[in-house]
Amino acid sequence: MKHCISSNYARALVALGAAMTITHSHAANSDLKWHGYVSQGLIYTSDNSFYGDSEDVSWEFTDIALGANWRPFPRLQLSAQAIYRQAGATSRDDVYIDYALADFTLLQDMSWQLGVRGGRIKNPYGLFNDTRDVAISRPSILLPESIYRDPIRDVFHTSDSISVYGHAYLGEHLVQWDLLHGKPLLTNSVKSEFISAPLSGELDNEEATIARVLVESFGGALRFAYTFTEIKIDFQPDPGVQQIQIAPAVFITVPLFGFSGDTHVDASLWSLEYNTQNWQFTAEYQTLDYITKDVFGPGSKLTSPSLGYYLSASYRFNDQWRGFIRHDVYYSDKNDKDGSEYQRQTGTPDHTRFAYDTTIGARYEINKHWLVSMEYHNIKGTAWLPSSENDLSQSKERWDLFSAQISYKF
Repeated sequence: MKHCISSNYARALVALGAAMTITHSHAANSDLKWHGYVSQGLIYTSDNSFYGDSEDVSWEFTDIALGANWRPFPRLQLSAQAIYRQAGATSRDDVYIDYALADFTLLQDMSWQLGVRGGRIKNPYGLFNDTRDVAISRPSILLPESIYRDPIRDVFHTSDSISVYGHAYLGEHLVQWDLLHGKPLLTNSVKSEFISAPLSGELDNEEATIARVLVESFGGALRFAYTFTEIKIDFQPDPGVQQIQIAPAVFITVPLFGFSGDTHVDASLWSLEYNTQNWQFTAEYQTLDYITKDVFGPGSKLTSPSLGYYLSASYRFNDQWRGFIRHDVYYSDKNDKDGSEYQRQTGTPDHTRFAYDTTIGARYEINKHWLVSMEYHNIKGTAWLPSSENDLSQSKERWDLFSAQISYKF
């Protein structure tokens, strides 16, 4: 357990304190509106590592954010947020710009709207990606890893892009749409998930296109969404060559760390949510294909078609207490769900290709500012474990994860 606070963590705490001081001293009718949050969690796992050395209780689970919104003109809103995030080796452990954008309303009347955004934007992905950073806005401490995988969180979370969005009321139905194109963020933790050993090189020229349609019916009782995502990334191998003998006294020279090529990610995500006065039922289903071209040789093509889905039921006991249960399933290759073929070819344990996670959890909203949450995961398989924190060939198939978190927002 670490007892020291990193300098970035300390700076983030100072920034948050200053922001709260500014906020309380601001006039109530100011056009500039501040917001922020801070959360601290812990992770304990019976085996394997998640968000740090979790087998010995990890406190490397911190979020601190400060943001502001300003509307200089009725049709223009400027928004920005800085964040410090610590989540083991899957995060940057630094203060950085989470989002910063200009939002301009092109057309609007009582029943529909059309607008455009530009800058660093939160990607419209599924039901929870837009608000996954704020603890009180997401349904659990850890979102379903089958859909919202933490090891590749950054590349799906925000992008430096431009988007067109809008909504229209059609009777009892609100139809919302988003279309985004830009550059996703590639951090070191993301690169380790996209570049597999023994390859070594750089990822660049990244490009993302995301389209989402979200329909809310009967005052939000029913929500349905479809999200399509396409990400393209070029791979440039590190310098170095090796000689391979292809016949007696005949050798060819090939790159040591692979060839120049590209990685292509295509994802289709279907989302459904049903709400009653006390119950909430949620399900999401995703197919995601990793397509690698030319990296393992000119003309080569390697496809890894993954599949993930979950079912969740949540019950609100009163205004403060809520409990939930969820079953989450993820396959690295939907054509080899038990991992037997992968194990035969590579010798890597089959459980690295699937993950079944049954979770129960509870949250207590002390007031509109404070939230305390806890949850327990019983897991079989390690397909969504971060490779940056684990030697997956040595990972344990059956393991448990416990998480607790306290958060404050203003």
